[in-house]
Amino acid sequence: MADETLQLDFVTLDVFTDVRFQGNPLAVVLVPARLRARLTQQARQRIAREFNLSETVFLHHAPDDDGSEPAGAREIDINIHTVESELPFAGHPTVGAAYLVLHHLGWRRGDGDGDGASATLRTGAGPIRVAPDAAGGAAGAGALVRAAVPHAVRVHGNTLGGVLGALASRAPDAAAAVERGLSRGPAVRAAELAAPIVSIVRGMAFLLVRLPSLDHLARVAAGNRIDFGLVPELLDQGEWRGGFVSRYYYVVLEEEQERKGKEEEGGGPAVAEGVGGDARTQRKVALRTRMVELGFEDPATGSAACALASYLTIAAGGGGQSRGGDLGARFVITQGVEMGRPSEITVDTVARVDQESGEVGIQEVYLAGTAVVVMSGRISVPEEPVVSKKTGTVFEKRLILKYIEENGKEPGTDEELDPEDLLPLKTSRVVRPRPPNFTSLPSLLKAFQDEWDALVLETYNTREQLARTREELATALYQHDAAVRVIARLTKERDEARDALSRLTVAPAAARAAAAANGDAMAVDNESLPESLVAHVQELQQQLMKGRKKRPVPQGWASPDEVAALQQVAYTDLNVAQASSLDVESDYAAIGGLDGKADIYAIQANKVERTLDIGEPVTATVWTGSKVILATSKGSVKVFDSGSEAASFQVHAGAVTGLAVHPGGRILASVGVDKSFVFYDLDSLEKVSRGYTDAALTTCAFHPDGNLFGAGTQSGDIKIFKTDTGEQAESFPLGTAVQTIVFSENGYWFAAAGKGQSTTSIFDLRKSGPAAQVKELQTGDAQALAWDYTGQYLATAGSTGVTVQMYLKSAKAWSEPLRTSTPATALRWGAEAKSLVTVSKEGVVSVLGLPKE
Repeated sequence: MADETLQLDFVTLDVFTDVRFQGNPLAVVLVPARLRARLTQQARQRIAREFNLSETVFLHHAPDDDGSEPAGAREIDINIHTVESELPFAGHPTVGAAYLVLHHLGWRRGDGDGDGASATLRTGAGPIRVAPDAAGGAAGAGALVRAAVPHAVRVHGNTLGGVLGALASRAPDAAAAVERGLSRGPAVRAAELAAPIVSIVRGMAFLLVRLPSLDHLARVAAGNRIDFGLVPELLDQGEWRGGFVSRYYYVVLEEEQERKGKEEEGGGPAVAEGVGGDARTQRKVALRTRMVELGFEDPATGSAACALASYLTIAAGGGGQSRGGDLGARFVITQGVEMGRPSEITVDTVARVDQESGEVGIQEVYLAGTAVVVMSGRISVPEEPVVSKKTGTVFEKRLILKYIEENGKEPGTDEELDPEDLLPLKTSRVVRPRPPNFTSLPSLLKAFQDEWDALVLETYNTREQLARTREELATALYQHDAAVRVIARLTKERDEARDALSRLTVAPAAARAAAAANGDAMAVDNESLPESLVAHVQELQQQLMKGRKKRPVPQGWASPDEVAALQQVAYTDLNVAQASSLDVESDYAAIGGLDGKADIYAIQANKVERTLDIGEPVTATVWTGSKVILATSKGSVKVFDSGSEAASFQVHAGAVTGLAVHPGGRILASVGVDKSFVFYDLDSLEKVSRGYTDAALTTCAFHPDGNLFGAGTQSGDIKIFKTDTGEQAESFPLGTAVQTIVFSENGYWFAAAGKGQSTTSIFDLRKSGPAAQVKELQTGDAQALAWDYTGQYLATAGSTGVTVQMYLKSAKAWSEPLRTSTPATALRWGAEAKSLVTVSKEGVVSVLGLPKE
């Protein structure tokens, strides 16, 4: 029965910010079409009350269970709920839902009319067109979404100060209550009484309180509350009466005239034509705001921002424009700073000045902002909960009635159960009065005595529990002290061992030869490969080098336009919770995680086919043939062949930080913090050689010809070794701890990225020293790199997103055909460079591919 309970996926976001735990939090519940009829209004309200956020959105066009996008995904119904009721429209839920649809769920589509990728959210206030904001904004270009807000702007005729006198004569108590809710400071209080009242839609109005400085804005108290229901005459008569009313405080920081568009040529100002259009505004206004009402403060209020922008556009009175012309303005609003959750809101308005009356009317309002995903999960929703009178167990009414009809008993017991034994589970907001028998003095005295006895018994039980807790705490503290002493001793021994290891040095070949001539034995030396593997390496080098020099670009390989068109075509959550590494073999990917698991992911089917329990945090992953090799933070290198563990090596004294497979597929290399690199024979599954360096190693890679092996160090150098002898051939300085390196298929370039850097460096193996660094690409922090088979495209993955850098040999120039905002920790190219498989550290695998025709 539990499997049939209504279950829905949800995502929480922070809206109007690109930084987690800032901005305005929002919960979005994804409702598949097949479950929409079962999710009642009451169930949605219970879910919203459970989240206890200012708003919760129900997205009624989620993908089906197989992960496919439903038909018509650009038409999406949403319901917006507060903890009390449903709203027809609200700003930050609309922007958050739009961001989720366009940038996270991958539902965005080009509609073929030149508008670009967009979608339509159907709300209680009407359809809202949303699309990426091509003009960027305060939160950064590329991640913003822009919504065409349905509006019915109304500047009401009254002010709070204008109606208080009449209210005092009619209802003195109500007037006194409103007076108590006003601010204590005289300047802020005067601004509240004189503030205009503006509705953005019917049923949602705001007192727009302009303050003279940021100091006044900081002094606004969140505890003052006004019940505007006591002042109904505050709003204009008729359909505008009633609804939500609140105060919105603002300070104008900066106002400037921007370059005008076509109006300078006499054609009138250029205004936005639909969402995502080329909107060039006449002026730009920067503001700081606060939304303080109902005893709390809101970090970001999109509807109030739209009302404020509309009012300021109208109040400008045309800005000196001729009647009949179009006006445009952009408002950049910062809110939530005082409560520690800064938010950036952008509002564009388009207005028209009436040719006869000169009045300014709002034609279009666009609300723009970004968001960041914080959490995701699944909730189980009881549609109609009932409780058994016999056992007190809670059931879903629909399911328990079906069970009673078939079995006649209560689940898990042998007791008979009838529908009459089920009571609906409801909560009451009203405290019931005492029954009449508690109104007499003897009854009251007995009630007081019973309550006193219960209180004394509870106190005795509490003291008894406190005594037991103190005993348990004393035992736990003693065990903790003993554990701390053991840890301190082990830490000291570990530090001594590391110090001894750090003093080991590897002398140059000439010094080792001189020492050998003098009869001095070297304590540490690099080992050569066995003769059979040396022959294999040298023979393979000749074959690959000869074939690579004249190798053409394969027919059907991805063109620059196809790479630029890559977008998210599939994604799924992994069983791995903290993904750290990824490798691809044919149509499958292996993903390792720091939680000690590894997933085998089928790319075409978009699902996890198998999960391997490694038992140790996985730090690196490679896949060659039928073998999946995983490295761990405890020094292990584990080889899985056809799903079963074939070998496990424990060679490194510390974490293994990198793995690489020789182009011939026979030799495996590993590097670690113990300053050594180890080579293994994958045919015999044995260690065959080992070499040492003077610094901890962080990553590694083989040259495409297989004759060279590169390793990055914690000290900031990239060391190049000869594969057959293990001798160091060259060293290139990067300047910071090396995060990742990868060799180009052209044979003479390799790319490297450092930890904490926002660039990727290109080195030329034909040069030495600092002169070898021939190019620095602005890629953002690169946690993983991948070069395609032709050496044209270099893909990077990091916390700022995925990029593809392209080198055009004919022009000898670099360009950037692709940049996404989806963060990733590892990535690999797919077949013909027409897809990229990426994984985020949160455990979400995504496939970037070409959209289907």
